[in-house]
Amino acid sequence: MISIKNVSKWYGQFQVLSDCTTEVKKGEVVVVCGPSGSGKSTLIKTVNGLEPFQQGEILVNGQSVGDKKTNLSKLRSKVGMVFQHFELFPHLSITENLTLAQVKVLGRGKDEANDKGMKLLDRVGLKAHAHKFPGQLSGGQ
Repeated sequence: MISIKNVSKWYGQFQVLSDCTTEVKKGEVVVVCGPSGSGKSTLIKTVNGLEPFQQGEILVNGQSVGDKKTNLSKLRSKVGMVFQHFELFPHLSITENLTLAQVKVLGRGKDEANDKGMKLLDRVGLKAHAHKFPGQLSGGQ
């Protein structure tokens, strides 16, 4: 679960996030949308500990992102984010892109990672494209 409570962030005098509060339960999928410059990417980066924030609290599975004692690498292994621009390895198939972090970061076996990847592709209607490379997919895919 991700809990964001009263999070605010400034870049110098410019406030980017103001008292943001929300909760995301396990299994939920959330889309953050808004106009350019509204703080969407900054909010997501604060959840992953990639951007510091000045006020509030962010908890991921009960662990505080802002606590210097928190193992951010371990925490990040449980949080996924989809980038605005393609961030896939062009020389790997879609399945290989989906399984790489599962094997290298989470320590899953290749078969387990492949099964999970195929289920996720099926969930979003892309299972038939598993063998393709990123350059072979449309922007919407």
